[in-house]
Amino acid sequence: MDSEFNRLDSIGHATINRVAGEVLIPSSIPNLAAFVSSTVGRSGAVHRGGGVVCVRSPVPVANGFVNAAFILDSDVSRSASIAEAVAFFGETGSPFVVWVPEEDDELTAAAEQAGGVLENDSAPDMWISEPITAENSFETRVVSGPDEFALCARLCEAAYEIDGMAWLMEHHNMLEAPGVTWVVGWDGDEPVGAGCAFLEGVVGGIYYVSTPPTSARRGVAGSVTSWLTNLMLGQGAHSVVLQASAAGYPVYRRLGFDTRGQLTRYRFESPDF
Repeated sequence: MDSEFNRLDSIGHATINRVAGEVLIPSSIPNLAAFVSSTVGRSGAVHRGGGVVCVRSPVPVANGFVNAAFILDSDVSRSASIAEAVAFFGETGSPFVVWVPEEDDELTAAAEQAGGVLENDSAPDMWISEPITAENSFETRVVSGPDEFALCARLCEAAYEIDGMAWLMEHHNMLEAPGVTWVVGWDGDEPVGAGCAFLEGVVGGIYYVSTPPTSARRGVAGSVTSWLTNLMLGQGAHSVVLQASAAGYPVYRRLGFDTRGQLTRYRFESPDF
């Protein structure tokens, strides 16, 4: 697994980045590709080809964190990379999602020409490179053991309101994913939120930040995100990235995250071969 992550890291450095002053702004896609490979690929299948990484779950759902293709090399034909992804997922007829940075016109055109359907919501591609100083009125505890992870998964399902999400997380045994730290936020004896961090190379990623409706508007997401960000920077990350939801975006902006751009997703239904 370490050699696989190293290869993703080397490909990731070829991904288009923007420069602001002397700060290199990383795309979150290489870290996301490595994260999904770690959390889902161990129980499914991972394909690494000419500039594309595809992760396929045994569970055929079109979800960008379960069945997804990530285009990492800007020097490879986008049409060829999409065709490679379609062929890989077509082996089992699984639907999948392709993540597309808004500035990549060639990839957008290739996804549309191949029959991809644009999903309605886009995700701000965000990053930070400095520790977060914020009041933390909640205790953040690292998850250990299946019972604690089951609680973490239930909190995620309640927050995202996706039926079966907890089952998917446990089915893929995401607790044991290499490089991933899962946490639950606590208010005394009450579990109020969850999330995880993933360190790959010098880039940390934050995922599954979850605040159930019963804990909303109490600062839980900001508390968990701050803790995870500082953890990654303390472990050697030069920057920390995430893909924001509409609800999470203002929280991350208040914490100091900047926006690199927008990520769109193209959904491909079951390929027919």
